[in-house]
Amino acid sequence: MDHITPFNNCPALDGYHCQTNSLAKILYFHNCPLSEEMILGLGAGLGFIYWQMKGMVFIGGRGNVKNFYHDLGRRVSVKMEVKSTSSPKKAEQILVEKLHQKEPMMLYGDMGFLPWFDFPVEYHFGGHTFVACGYDGENTVLASDIDQKATGLKKGFYFPITLEKLQKARSSLYRPFPPKNSYIDFDCSKYHSPQAQDIYSSIHQTIDAMLNPPIRNIGIKGLRYSASEIFKWPKKYDDQVLRMTLLSLYIFIEIGGTGGGCFRYMYSRFLREAAEIINGHALEQASQMFNESGSHFSALGNLFKDAETSSEIDKKIIESSKLFNTIADIEEKAFKYLSGNIPNN
Repeated sequence: MDHITPFNNCPALDGYHCQTNSLAKILYFHNCPLSEEMILGLGAGLGFIYWQMKGMVFIGGRGNVKNFYHDLGRRVSVKMEVKSTSSPKKAEQILVEKLHQKEPMMLYGDMGFLPWFDFPVEYHFGGHTFVACGYDGENTVLASDIDQKATGLKKGFYFPITLEKLQKARSSLYRPFPPKNSYIDFDCSKYHSPQAQDIYSSIHQTIDAMLNPPIRNIGIKGLRYSASEIFKWPKKYDDQVLRMTLLSLYIFIEIGGTGGGCFRYMYSRFLREAAEIINGHALEQASQMFNESGSHFSALGNLFKDAETSSEIDKKIIESSKLFNTIADIEEKAFKYLSGNIPNN
């Protein structure tokens, strides 16, 4: 770390997902300790989306992306506001002022330009978050992040980065998620630990999003849609693109900051943690269902871990379709069970 030390109360926490890990670090600094699982659950962050783009498909296990910070914040009385600026110079000035006060800041940046990652030169993803938590007073900032190569629990670490490199990562214009010099402002002065009504309302929000999606490629409908659409991929893509698209399923489900199992293991643990707070048997039961769903998601992702070289692609596509439908059945049952067995505030 050269000679830069992290600010007090800024540990490099191990974690699962860049966003929930970054939030956990900032909240820890402000003496508002929430686990990543509780952060994901309270923000109604579990979901499912099948997103067809030109030349590729994205499978995602997150939900409530647009209002996640707002909904999480209102449930624990923490103000979270995403801010951005078109001026890299202004973004740097705001960051430096915060760091001079010895306060960490949660930042967005393009992973392709962050020096602690080793990605191909053409790789860019600007939806990544990390925390700036130290400063040498001149040209170098200490960042805190988690290892992106592992599945499951990822190792937290510190890494020094120059202001010049940080500016390049924060102001990247690469699509589909340019970071736009975004950062998050926090006001934790009125924080309270999550109560029963906060937990129940977040679960009902997730239930509604998964069981009553506005379009067919989201929620439970999206899972069943994926089960049918994946059969079309061999006709839609040439062999190389097909294999890379299938490999991406493994990455999106297991490696890409989901905690493994497409966020289902994390949500299972949220329900278990919530059950300890409010002594809810229904939450314990549902926790087991989502753990089972996570294991099926892991099996689905691992089908395509060797997609680049496998000689059984057709067979694996058939198996993956069955798994999508099995997951849909389990989660539909789980959400209907929760809907009928927890209070509706």
